Amino acid sequence: MIDDDTMTHTQRMGRVLSELHAKMKEKHPSVGDVRSIGLFGVLELVRNRQTKEPMAPFNATSPEMQRLGAFLRDQGMYAFINWNNLFTNPPLCITEPQLREAFTIIDRALEITDAAVTT
Repeated sequence: MIDDDTMTHTQRMGRVLSELHAKMKEKHPSVGDVRSIGLFGVLELVRNRQTKEPMAPFNATSPEMQRLGAFLRDQGMYAFINWNNLFTNPPLCITEPQLREAFTIIDRALEITDAAVTT
């Protein structure tokens, strides 16, 4: 890790991850909030941004979250989804093009949860 300067790389990619999170929140009404530190991040998915009603209830899932996970797997992306959270935790060695490619897939996947948003 020292030889590969993993810490500097992770900090740099963490800034890219944060930028990509912000773009998802700006574009997708189902993204209620985003959080990240380094390359550990999460998109919180909601049915309504004003009320913050989660896309899935506490300690459960929903059809939308199940379809989101299935879509990601069909695209070759294996992400941790828990309740209404889509975790974005890539390997520390991920490159910027790979991270942007992953978010291209996430961007398309979020159309599934966007369809369930109420105003």
